[in-house]
Amino acid sequence: MENTDEAKPGTALLVSTDLIFSTKITGTARAVGLQVEVVGSVEGAANGIQSTRPRCVLLDLGLASLTAKRMQEIVEAADGAVVLAFGSHVDTARLQQARDAGCTEVMPRSRLSAELPQLLDQYLKP
Repeated sequence: MENTDEAKPGTALLVSTDLIFSTKITGTARAVGLQVEVVGSVEGAANGIQSTRPRCVLLDLGLASLTAKRMQEIVEAADGAVVLAFGSHVDTARLQQARDAGCTEVMPRSRLSAELPQLLDQYLKP
């Protein structure tokens, strides 16, 4: 029988429709013993946050329906969890919108990809 009193690593919630990148993130997390749930819509983010209670929300700024107001709603719904937004390095306006919305960290997709194991370790392990 499993000891449920033992501290368990947190869960991340990825909000993205990019299947290839989502697979990379979930696969990397699994390889280091962590879990990432995926929701494919901005609308599903609030429900995913409520049901998962993640330590970290990974927010893909490439989602077409993601407005500055929605970013702020996600940050508020995360209720203290880290919100790590990532997007195209050339879309500086979008990256700034995420900063202005209160995301904890905002970075280009290439940096997230390069630092993914360390970021998952930093934000999800107890």
